Amino acid sequence: MTDQYIYEVHHLVRDNAMSICCRCPHCQRVLGIEGNEFDDVRGEQYQCTCGGWFEVSYNARALNRESTLPPNRGVPE
Repeated sequence: MTDQYIYEVHHLVRDNAMSICCRCPHCQRVLGIEGNEFDDVRGEQYQCTCGGWFEVSYNARALNRESTLPPNRGVPE
C-alpha cells in the first residue's frame, strides 16, 4: 500500500525504445511516462500502477541512457 504523499522525482532517463522513464518513489519500480521531450514531463504529475502519485521536478536531471536510476524518495515540502 502506498502513502498519500505526492513525492518529487529528481532523475529521468530514456530506455532503449527512447521512452522517458523514472523510478516511482513509492514502490521504486522503473516506469515509462508520457512525453516526447524531458521538458514535456517536468512539472507534471503521474500515477504509478502501485497507486502512488509523483511529480517530476522542474529541475529533474536527465541521465545518460545507460545510467541506472537511483532510488528516489523524500518527504514532500
